Amino acid sequence: MKSIAKIACLSLLCLSAPSFADCVFGAKDKTKFVVLDSHTIMLKGGPGSDIIIKTFAFINSSSSVTVLKDSFCSHENAVLYIDDEVVDAAQVTKVQ
Repeated sequence: MKSIAKIACLSLLCLSAPSFADCVFGAKDKTKFVVLDSHTIMLKGGPGSDIIIKTFAFINSSSSVTVLKDSFCSHENAVLYIDDEVVDAAQVTKVQ
């Protein structure tokens, strides 16, 4: 009986905790990027909404950026290739 109570408490905790794992689709269709700050870029152009990607990698306006995955979520590995380095997405947001 105690294990059922623990599972119920953990389930409620998971439901009440905020979730920041947004997902985006069609990233490879974007034709250009804009550096918003040293760790954030916006993918623009092409069909669909613009996409903001925050990373832990350093990005500048002269960086070489390649999108490796077409669809991905926040905290996903190997999403971008920036200046000869594979980069993970810390947070992604679709701009409405």
